[in-house]
Amino acid sequence: MAGLITVADLREQFDISPQITDGRLTRMLVAARRRLRGWVGEAAYTDALAAAPDDTERQESLELAEAHLAMHFAIVGLNSPLRREGIVAEEKVEGGTVLRYLNPDQTATLARQYLEIAEEIARPYLTDDGTPAGPIALED
Repeated sequence: MAGLITVADLREQFDISPQITDGRLTRMLVAARRRLRGWVGEAAYTDALAAAPDDTERQESLELAEAHLAMHFAIVGLNSPLRREGIVAEEKVEGGTVLRYLNPDQTATLARQYLEIAEEIARPYLTDDGTPAGPIALED
């Protein structure tokens, strides 16, 4: 399924390290596309895919929303490196640099923020008939 943005677009938007493989990001884009398509409906999403869409402002907004949704889905996996010993909270890398990853609450908060931003960007284009359902509010 074609989407509004590519992995390269996502990398540029959020300054994502080239060490993170395309495969890890592609799956998140697929999930983001599916969610956004459900939010705005098939017609609006298909129009945004067009080289000359009926509504270029909507196209630009949906591209940005799709990027934020991809980050919403990606952030947990990107912030939960697994090693033989389990999930890493802190590790030393080449040169003695210590990397500290977000804790689970911080990760959930950041993922929720990406989701909320995506919903805010897409809000003017959400379907008004309730089918398919719009975004689901997350509880704290």
